[in-house]
Amino acid sequence: MKCSPLNYIAIVLLVYYLHVADAVPTMYQKNSNHMLEPVLIPVSSTVIPLPVYKVGAVVAIKGDKPKEKANLITAAIARKKLLEKEKKDREAKIKPISKEDFLLSKDLL
Repeated sequence: MKCSPLNYIAIVLLVYYLHVADAVPTMYQKNSNHMLEPVLIPVSSTVIPLPVYKVGAVVAIKGDKPKEKANLITAAIARKKLLEKEKKDREAKIKPISKEDFLLSKDLL
C-alpha cells in the first residue's frame, strides 16, 4: 500500500487538532493592581537535592568556655569561597624569565 504526501499531511493535521482539542485554557485572576495574571496550579512537587555542608558546633560542659570557635558553613559562604577560588584560577600567571631564555624562545619561532 502506497501512501501519498496528502495522507502524511492529513495524519499530521489530525495529530495537531487532537493536541489542540486536548489543551486546557489558562485561568486568570485580577491582582491588586487590577492586572490579570495566570493562576498557576502546582502539578507535582520537585525536590532539588542541595549539597551537603558540614556544620560544626562546640558544647561547653559546666560553664567552661570552648577552646575552639564554633563554625557554621552556610551555602552563601561556601559559594563565596568557590567564586574566589575560581577567580584566582582564572588570573594570569606571569613568570619572569631571563634574557637568554627570551632570546632562545625567539630563535625557536
